[in-house]
Amino acid sequence: MDEGQEVIRSRANPALKRVDRVARGKEPEAMLLEGERLVLDGLGAGLEPELLLVRDDRLELMERLQGPSTRAVAAPLFERLGTLSTPPGVLGVFPRPAQLDEVDLEGSLQRHGLVLGVAGVADPGNLGALARSAEAAGATALVVATGGARPFTPKALRGSMGSLLRLPVYEISDLGRAVGALERGGFRQHIAATRGGAPLDSTSFSKRVVVWMSGETGEAPAELRGCEPVTIPMAGQVESLNVTVAGALMLFAAGRR
Repeated sequence: MDEGQEVIRSRANPALKRVDRVARGKEPEAMLLEGERLVLDGLGAGLEPELLLVRDDRLELMERLQGPSTRAVAAPLFERLGTLSTPPGVLGVFPRPAQLDEVDLEGSLQRHGLVLGVAGVADPGNLGALARSAEAAGATALVVATGGARPFTPKALRGSMGSLLRLPVYEISDLGRAVGALERGGFRQHIAATRGGAPLDSTSFSKRVVVWMSGETGEAPAELRGCEPVTIPMAGQVESLNVTVAGALMLFAAGRR
């Protein structure tokens, strides 16, 4: 924080209003990172913060994050910022990563091996957790179709624990075009199926593979019906797994082979 800047003590301060707009999705070119871990992930990804707000009793954070965009906020005001019921000691407004679409995907296929595809997952927390599993399993890209959760919302970013800031994220509006491009690029495409697919433990994954996860209800878009269904064998009377658990099992199996 610059020495000449005072602690923000008014709810009418433009910086606080900016945070509210970004939190409500009113500035699509910006994203809100909440908490020390995510803020540091954003900085580590090379993103320049437009605004960093630190609770005024977190002196160690003020020292670590000192810079022209850093402002201290009185604790009672800070408690009303962001999207969490218990806000952390720091949050930041960052420019969202460059938007990539199906055209960018077509031009970068040779750089990718294991890809996670998501179509219709409604919960942003689930989308973030899938991205986290994808990075951990060795995926090099994430393809997200329209019609579900968006990747750079606060909940998705928290669920990803920074993975959405490190993986290339292709937000596609033409799912059929993306599926076709991946097929022409030599990718074998699998989709998680609650039942009726090839057993996961006997599925042969290729070096260039897409693992598609559809919505929490298990309904897949028509564009994915040509993908090879894979089913995770389950004991007892369990009918299905949470989409994030199923996705993690699929991704690690594909990454291992």
